[in-house]
Amino acid sequence: MLKRELKLDIADSRFKVVCCQAFAFGMREQEPKDHGTTDTQFCYKLQLKDEDEVKKVVVDEEEYCDAKWLLPSEILSGNFHPALKYAVGCMLAGEALEALQECEDKDGSDAEVAKLSREFLKKRKDVDELMKKNDYKLDSKELNYQTTVSSRY
Repeated sequence: MLKRELKLDIADSRFKVVCCQAFAFGMREQEPKDHGTTDTQFCYKLQLKDEDEVKKVVVDEEEYCDAKWLLPSEILSGNFHPALKYAVGCMLAGEALEALQECEDKDGSDAEVAKLSREFLKKRKDVDELMKKNDYKLDSKELNYQTTVSSRY
């Protein structure tokens, strides 16, 4: 997908697993449209190395009507699909866990380990709280379509 949709050629080893999710939809685009579908989403994170990699990103205008770089906090506080918010929350919790593991590997002090443990637990609880909110509204002018999205966690 990266190569086809974003024109990036990146080694698989650079990707880190964030989370996976299952979705059930009552309708679908393919016939029969009213039979619904289920999908599984696997989320990975990738840190682009430098400005050169960032400049290589090309978004297919036939596939996407809009694209922009956002901070994780902007996604969590914005009007974005719950699945995206869940993935971002899991990414932040995972980063907190990585910091805790790194501290433990370096024989960090008990105070440092306790502090990082609390930070991880807070990020993890934030994900649970995030999924209790069902305030996403989709308004697609391109498709002349509006709906709300409910998540159940």
